[in-house]
Amino acid sequence: MDEQPPASGQMNRRVALAAAVALAPAVSTAAEDARASAETALRAFLHAFENDDLATMEAAFAPDANGFNPVVASAKGGPMRDLDAYRRKPGMPPAMRELVEATLKTGSGPPYRKLEPKDLLVQTDGQMALCTFHLEAPTNLARRTIVLIRRAGAWKILHIHASNVQL
Repeated sequence: MDEQPPASGQMNRRVALAAAVALAPAVSTAAEDARASAETALRAFLHAFENDDLATMEAAFAPDANGFNPVVASAKGGPMRDLDAYRRKPGMPPAMRELVEATLKTGSGPPYRKLEPKDLLVQTDGQMALCTFHLEAPTNLARRTIVLIRRAGAWKILHIHASNVQL
């Protein structure tokens, strides 16, 4: 029994399927490479923060970066807060800079702090990476979200959001 050649539409589907199967490992590898390189950039920033390396920290931020200072969730009825201190600010968050400047004066380090991200999740999509993690301490849980953008082959912090929960 002679087989008939596939119709043009069937052939196109077969070629597309074969191409997708052939490209799947490359796409997976590229996505994994992006995730790994974004995580490396995040960990380099955290290492610089541990050592209060202000120049390296500042260089980790994109020129158009912005962020939110950390705030401790407070109970209703607490004292009034200056809300301007909690609004989005350009560049590295002011509270982060203030912490570095204060600890540099103590002369007790480096490292000045230990930043071990727990439950680290790095999700990438093209030139963006979303990094979420926790920093645990005996009296609080620090929640962090850092958005990275890849520009000129380097990951830079585009946005940082920090919040803390008292235990």
